[in-house]
Amino acid sequence: MYSLNSRKTSSGIVYTGSCLLFHMFVGTDKTNDPEITIYDGTNNTGTEVVPTNTYDATALGLNGFCLATPIKCGTGIYVEITCGGNVEVNIGYFPQKAW
Repeated sequence: MYSLNSRKTSSGIVYTGSCLLFHMFVGTDKTNDPEITIYDGTNNTGTEVVPTNTYDATALGLNGFCLATPIKCGTGIYVEITCGGNVEVNIGYFPQKAW
């Protein structure tokens, strides 16, 4: 099985189609706290699979998560990012064709 990663600096579609979400890592500008929500869908009206969370831009170390059991997204993955500065979000997923 292979995985794919998508780097986002603003809200948008990560992947369209059935897939498994397994990680999200956040890089910040060390000043502005980003607010991030992940949806099963192609926009922010899909099912919320990772609730809205604000990440501390001043925290040392890695912000985000890596799941032991991935989240199945039937429609796709959409990430909504709100931040007053610079942020980079890396989303890791397995497309269904890789299962």
